[in-house]
Amino acid sequence: MCAAFAVGVVTWLKLWKHSGLLVLWKSKRAALLLLPFAIEALVWLAYPGGFVSQAPGVGLWALTLLLVGVNEELTSRVAVLQTLRTAFSSTWAVVLSGVMFGLQHLSLLATGSPSTEDLLTILVLTGVYGFALGAYQFRFAWVLPLVLCHAASDFTQILTTEPVPFAMHVAIALALLAYGVWLLKGRREAPTGAPLIPPR
Repeated sequence: MCAAFAVGVVTWLKLWKHSGLLVLWKSKRAALLLLPFAIEALVWLAYPGGFVSQAPGVGLWALTLLLVGVNEELTSRVAVLQTLRTAFSSTWAVVLSGVMFGLQHLSLLATGSPSTEDLLTILVLTGVYGFALGAYQFRFAWVLPLVLCHAASDFTQILTTEPVPFAMHVAIALALLAYGVWLLKGRREAPTGAPLIPPR
């Protein structure tokens, strides 16, 4: 339902051209610059003894988190980011969309009972992650791979049962923050309405 709502919002705002959800290929540079997000998603698999299959099974987790990726990327990196850009500079729009993405995770108060320290940590880490994703989306307008990277990151983190050192979270967050700042300084590629056809 949330994914369907996100699709509806993007349709209502007429932002499909700006989303890049239906674009299989943008450019070599855009593809190469996805690497840090892919590494972030995979780094949890490298943590010793962390990744374990959990009920209701890997397949259902993968499907669920793919839909989460569709929902959160279309909402935050397309609808929210593009709307903010009508009122703020591009840099501030990306920053604010990241902050709002972090605050979105206050929903944990309704679905669980995290400690104050854990909640603040999650808000900061997800805010930084949202900032980096927003910087990429601003630069390339290609949300399709962000959906996949986001889903993969959630998948590997949720199925990592062993506690991950706080320093590891901090290192990843600082790296993504620096990467987001660097992305914002690069030349922006125009949105494309290219169909679902890969390059020759």
